[in-house]
Amino acid sequence: MRTRRGRAARRAALALLLTSSALTLTSTPAQADDPTRPGWTLLYNENFANPINTGNAPWVRDDYSQPFDTIMDDPGQWYRNDYGPAWTTALNSFHTYRKEFPIGQNGWLTASLSARDWNKDGNIESPPSLTTQTLGSEKVAVMNVPDHTGGVILRPSQKLPDYYRVEYKLKTLDFGGKRNGSIEYNGRTNGYSNTGCKTQHPWGEGQNSPGWSGNASAPYCEWQDVRRGTYGYNGFHFLSIVDFANPAPRNNHFWHYRRKVLMDAFSQHPDRVGSGTGGRVCNAATNTYYNYRDGNFNTVNMWISGMPNWNPGPGGLAGNSQWFMTPCSGGVAEQQLSSAAELQPELMPNEFYTFAIERDQTGYVLEVTGNFARSGQRTIRMHRPFVVNNNPIWHYNVKASEYNGQFNGNLVQNDDNGSTTWSNQWPAGSAYPDYFVIGDLYTNVYEGSASLTDVRLYVPQTTGTPNLALNKTATADSSCAANEGPAKAVNGSVSGGNADKWCSLGSSKWIRVDLGSNQSVGKIVLKHSGAGGEQAVWNTRDFDVQVSTNGTTWTNVAQPRGNTANITTHTFTPRDVRYIRVNVLAPTSNSDTAARIYELEAYAS
Repeated sequence: MRTRRGRAARRAALALLLTSSALTLTSTPAQADDPTRPGWTLLYNENFANPINTGNAPWVRDDYSQPFDTIMDDPGQWYRNDYGPAWTTALNSFHTYRKEFPIGQNGWLTASLSARDWNKDGNIESPPSLTTQTLGSEKVAVMNVPDHTGGVILRPSQKLPDYYRVEYKLKTLDFGGKRNGSIEYNGRTNGYSNTGCKTQHPWGEGQNSPGWSGNASAPYCEWQDVRRGTYGYNGFHFLSIVDFANPAPRNNHFWHYRRKVLMDAFSQHPDRVGSGTGGRVCNAATNTYYNYRDGNFNTVNMWISGMPNWNPGPGGLAGNSQWFMTPCSGGVAEQQLSSAAELQPELMPNEFYTFAIERDQTGYVLEVTGNFARSGQRTIRMHRPFVVNNNPIWHYNVKASEYNGQFNGNLVQNDDNGSTTWSNQWPAGSAYPDYFVIGDLYTNVYEGSASLTDVRLYVPQTTGTPNLALNKTATADSSCAANEGPAKAVNGSVSGGNADKWCSLGSSKWIRVDLGSNQSVGKIVLKHSGAGGEQAVWNTRDFDVQVSTNGTTWTNVAQPRGNTANITTHTFTPRDVRYIRVNVLAPTSNSDTAARIYELEAYAS
């Protein structure tokens, strides 16, 4: 969450209300495990039935030579302009290490971990982890962050489709908030261990922020305390959509400039609340708010990032406006800290919470289901259009055609130790594909553990019958590269770049798909090179499409010759089929010798 909501500069900017187009509140039993959803096709489902295979991925030092941006990433220019040379000294006082590895079918998920080596000896003192364990009748992935300077997230390995639904079940949560009425539990304070100092160092509030010296040369323990005090808070990102590829844990202020929509926890320490309200929480059962200070501090915030403050001024931080949606506002997004509900972690894992985000042609849906404090079992679901009253969701356009440049601007910093202008932060012609993030993505705040399962990605149903080949087992004679294997031809996507295909340079080129059982098939669709954005002259020229019930005896159902089309559709009298094979005879219409199939789809008719 934003760590400076009470500042006068932010309060002065609060103005308009954004109207949400749809609000759904239902009282329902906990969702069943059936992955079928009307209107959606399930693309992936990770239930962690198999142990997480890290592939012995090593911890690798991040020297920050390839930052995500030059603004507020860990080595960001913003901090140097604000704090001066002392900040660089603070950043260099430790080393950062990262670890990443694929998870799930076709490696569709990626785990990204970050840790700090305090004395720079190559040994991480308190490394975070992602493991599996059995919880009741289910397998879960356990995120454990023993020190607030680490982080663990799950993200998609490729950009999300233009329209999608992503969801998962949160089985346990221990990232702060009260337990049985107390902020002190299990020998910890608000989820933090009571050992040593815990501060935002070196990515603290701007030097002019109240409550600390603003001097970057201050000792570690003199920076803003995250465990207690006026900056004390913990939290967890239930589900966020961000605007850049391959997200990894970074400092919290960086993320305030990179999110689109999100649901998160904001577990403030009572010191931070002080004599104020701490914000407000909606009781959906009565449609009334109560003060945060009177709740259990385990909030669910459902909100969007709006336009940034283009010129925060000396000692400030770059960040976007924040608009919160609740049942009590009728789905209206307001620039006021307002929580949609409060979880009851004491009920977990016997009860769980399901979080979901959807993107359609008009906007985003935020959804959470579970047994909430005060309001009971229900689903809270709100839809927010991309733009309302000329107020947009930040970087909502996943394609350039969805946006005309009307919200473009220059981010300007004029500070005590330097000035920088970052031009064209949202220009016409830009595109920001969606990526989701689940977990602890901050490396200077948040500490605790959580477990989750059933991470699912859906795409809209586009035909009356499902694609029978989707995510089925695929084999081939060979692959051009490790990331161009046959599974890429049945992953439901052609938009993931040149590696989103099966490619072969073998002497006999073929790909085979096992549907798992005999299915009635009457149509096979092949998406060739041009469908994936490569040269049309590389579209498969001559090939045979064959089917079989036993994998031994094959029948030709199509024998195209001289093809130049990006997509070919092959229809035939429906028959029982378990195996489909494409034999490539002439891979291209020029001298290139590689066969390329971006997608093989099978339908009943």
